[in-house]
Amino acid sequence: MNKKLITILLGLIAFVSVYADNGINSPYSRYGIGILNNQGLGVNRQMGGLGYALRSNSYINILNPASFSAADTLTMLFEAGMTLQNVNFKEGNRQINAKNASFDYIAMQFRVRKGLGVSLGFLPYSTVGYSFSTVSNQGSNETSTDTYSGSGGIYQPYIGIGWQPIKGLSIGAMASYIYGDIDHNVSIDFANSTDRSRTYNVSVRSYKLDLGAQYLARIADNHSIMLGATYSLGHNLNADASITDATSSSTNTTKIDDGFKLPHTYGFGLMYNYKENWRFGADYTLQQWGTSTFFGRDNGCDRSRVAIGAEYTPTKPSNNILKMMSYRAGAYYSQPYTEINGKNGCEEFGVSAGFSIPFVNRNNKYSFATLHVSGQYVHINPKSTGMIEENCLRINIGITFNEAWFMKMKVR
Repeated sequence: MNKKLITILLGLIAFVSVYADNGINSPYSRYGIGILNNQGLGVNRQMGGLGYALRSNSYINILNPASFSAADTLTMLFEAGMTLQNVNFKEGNRQINAKNASFDYIAMQFRVRKGLGVSLGFLPYSTVGYSFSTVSNQGSNETSTDTYSGSGGIYQPYIGIGWQPIKGLSIGAMASYIYGDIDHNVSIDFANSTDRSRTYNVSVRSYKLDLGAQYLARIADNHSIMLGATYSLGHNLNADASITDATSSSTNTTKIDDGFKLPHTYGFGLMYNYKENWRFGADYTLQQWGTSTFFGRDNGCDRSRVAIGAEYTPTKPSNNILKMMSYRAGAYYSQPYTEINGKNGCEEFGVSAGFSIPFVNRNNKYSFATLHVSGQYVHINPKSTGMIEENCLRINIGITFNEAWFMKMKVR
């Protein structure tokens, strides 16, 4: 049975890798390498995307690979998640809504030996998806229709390991293969002149390396502080990128070299824990995109992100389902990572709240599933005048299966 489940999971990872839907519709995915995914799973999304100092043996936290060492002795974790969203675009007095859905991630985690845990899975790194057009008057009875469209993204299968060499201290590493293709198209259709088009293409095949550490400091009875830190290696992606200009009579293609890079990324987090009931935490992230350019037209900007979050879990176990649930909330603010028309791009604000419901297998109390549900409101605020404002309402749904694979049955 275990082998069948592993085969099914690996098959799902392969399927998602090929057929993943990016589930996004934003004109700001035109810039950089698209809209960046915060990489958090179900519980992280409930708490504003924080996770550097978060660890548990009942769910997976890939924001800090050191947390993989918390894998339980007896169980195998499987987790998958999806998002439903409605986006409101506002420009002056005009508004329009767009609905999207996406299958976001799949992951698993298990223990190899005492203090040593492994996780592997698949999730997007960035996504691109948009389509819109504008009509302008060129004078002399000439008009043009400019159409902009884009699709694709960068995806990230990963494998990571976490180790606890001494009590209270854990370290970890996560290696990812990042790949994907991004296409942007701009076509200008004139009423009385020759039409033109420009196509931007980039293909990425590279790697990503994340390192992490966590340290638990007990400050009093029932009180403790978890400290977390991460580093992601920055490097040139060696991406194959080009720009193609075309008219009805000619085509010209320009190659772009050394423009696409992964940033050096630093993350720091703190989590205060009271008993097993309350958690309060904060994260800070710095991504050094400032040395990057994208298709030779837009420069990158160093990006900071701040997140805060809280969790409350009533006393366990209980026959009351409300007392077995975990309740979480969080908020975040992030700066842009790319320029738009020579100015910094869009700031982003978000708040989230959600809960996790455990469902116990009555035939085996050590095997259970936990449903993670959260609502998230995101406001994207452009720094330049005349740009589109976005307000997004998301419903994030994830489920974690906790299977007792490694338990030894005793027959009497």
